[in-house]
Amino acid sequence: MAAALLSSRSLAQTCVSYGIDFQNGGNYFQNISSTDAFTFASLFEGCDNDVANNLLVDPNGDEHQCTDTPLQPDDTTQLSTCPMDKNQLWSGDWSVLIISNNGDADPIAYERDFYLNVGLPSTTTYTPTVTIYSTTTPLVLVTETSTIISTTTLPAVTTTVASVTKVSLSSIFKLISSN
Repeated sequence: MAAALLSSRSLAQTCVSYGIDFQNGGNYFQNISSTDAFTFASLFEGCDNDVANNLLVDPNGDEHQCTDTPLQPDDTTQLSTCPMDKNQLWSGDWSVLIISNNGDADPIAYERDFYLNVGLPSTTTYTPTVTIYSTTTPLVLVTETSTIISTTTLPAVTTTVASVTKVSLSSIFKLISSN
């Protein structure tokens, strides 16, 4: 019977944990204006029916007990909530410790170390500008010369000039005698 238990255990997988949102060696931003509790998500594979005890370790080395997470079912996101709100965090090196007896079969202890950059998010508004250059090439080029002819007809002007003046002889004698 003991040999059967040992052979069945050797065929079983090793219980592993994967970080979903905070992975080992990552660098993450946290919004200091948020009053939401700090949470982290894990996946488990090949584990027995048990729970993991989760701890958040701050940059000072202080441990904060977070909610337990079940180890089964495999490949299911398990969320742990910690007793610190995001506005209580500060920038620095943080860790998550995941510890379980794994059903008294094969105890596990995983540590994920990451850096938190804690601050106010900045918002940048960007308005894209597009400049379009357009060149139009006419299909037909026509050069045209225009000649304008203006004709004006002037009205005829008639001038009457006396060509001969008749003078009577008696008038001439009067003119001479008065001199």
